[in-house]
Amino acid sequence: MNPSNLLAWLNFFVSDVRDGLAPFLGVFLLQNGFGEAQVGLIATISSIIALTLGVPCGIWVDKTTRKKEFIALFIALIMLFCSLNYFFPSFIFTLLAQGLVAISGVFLAPAFAALTLGIIGAKNYPLQCARNEAYKHAGTLFGATLSFVFALYFGIVSVFVITAVLGAISLMILALIKRESINDFTARGEIVGVSHGKEAQNLWALFADRRVVFLSVIMFCFHLSNAAMLPLLSQRAQKLGIDSSGAFAAATIIIAQGVMIIASLVCLRLLGGGESRNLGESNADLQKDSQTNLSNQVIDSAQDSHNPRAKRAFKVYFWLFFACFFALIIRGIIAANFAGIGGMVFTQILDGIGAGVSGVIVPVIVAFMLRGSGHINAGLALVLTCGGLGVALSGGIGGYFAQFYGYLYAYLFLGAVAGLGLLLWLVGAKILVREN
Repeated sequence: MNPSNLLAWLNFFVSDVRDGLAPFLGVFLLQNGFGEAQVGLIATISSIIALTLGVPCGIWVDKTTRKKEFIALFIALIMLFCSLNYFFPSFIFTLLAQGLVAISGVFLAPAFAALTLGIIGAKNYPLQCARNEAYKHAGTLFGATLSFVFALYFGIVSVFVITAVLGAISLMILALIKRESINDFTARGEIVGVSHGKEAQNLWALFADRRVVFLSVIMFCFHLSNAAMLPLLSQRAQKLGIDSSGAFAAATIIIAQGVMIIASLVCLRLLGGGESRNLGESNADLQKDSQTNLSNQVIDSAQDSHNPRAKRAFKVYFWLFFACFFALIIRGIIAANFAGIGGMVFTQILDGIGAGVSGVIVPVIVAFMLRGSGHINAGLALVLTCGGLGVALSGGIGGYFAQFYGYLYAYLFLGAVAGLGLLLWLVGAKILVREN
């Protein structure tokens, strides 16, 4: 199997594993005598762990030459501790298990980006990112459907079994990827044997880089606006008696995942630009040009931000991110004014557009602006961590507005945050193109 297909199927099967038990954890814990406050405390501590260790994990991914082994280790840890959690559903063990799941999650995000860049090379990286994202959402949809069906007949234990089985398949696919096919220099965006009058960027300078800071703020705004919308939709539907069973909420999740797949495939087409090579090429062919491609992109783009190749690439990135925020603003307006099932469905279609496109474009933009720095994955981890901070704050702030001012104002607030993000993007996006 060629490397592109291996990476795609790895993303498919690991998508339902990397989050552990995800929404089923709360159900399992409540069945074992946990209170809502305890469940919430475990979720909060896990989120804090993820936010704290996100950037160190990105730095680690850049430095290690054993990416494949560490990916396998973290997948195995998720499988092991989720399985043990079924037999030991105590507060301490559950907290330990979810803490390890959180650490694994923040490591796997930049690790998969590095694995993709190191195997596929810079030239085909945007296309492979889009393909990975499409397979990831398809895998999430597959896993959720599988869990839903089996849980109806066999109970919550089936979710633990499915997580373990999908994790085992992920490890088998990972084993098929040859260690020598991963170019660690390319994986972190470092150029070997190419001099531009300066060495790879200092790690601390990376965090002061205004492009990294700008994209981090953009992602913070996006997730602060986006994360609370679906939970608030479900809560309002429950409160109004529109969806007392939760079935419509489940349906909207399925709709969103389906649209995310389509959005990822659209990105695949747009990012192709007719210039990239066939992703079905042999691994030897991809490795032959991997370092050369990255070197050429630095020469073409980093030294001259006005060259046609850089301008074409930036134009595609700009309008795709514009679409993310525009869809999010419209989503907030519709959610604020339409409380029925039709409103829920349409807002989730827009969610699929925003989340599907952003999932593809963020690692691509980071690789675009940090090529040659040697710290691409540390930069990606910082951007994702800021997005995670937005997620963590979104629920609390959105819930506060909903409880004390009503759902209308909650959605207007969330939509306004998206509007601020879009304004910042329109005004400052050109900063992402390096100017020397």
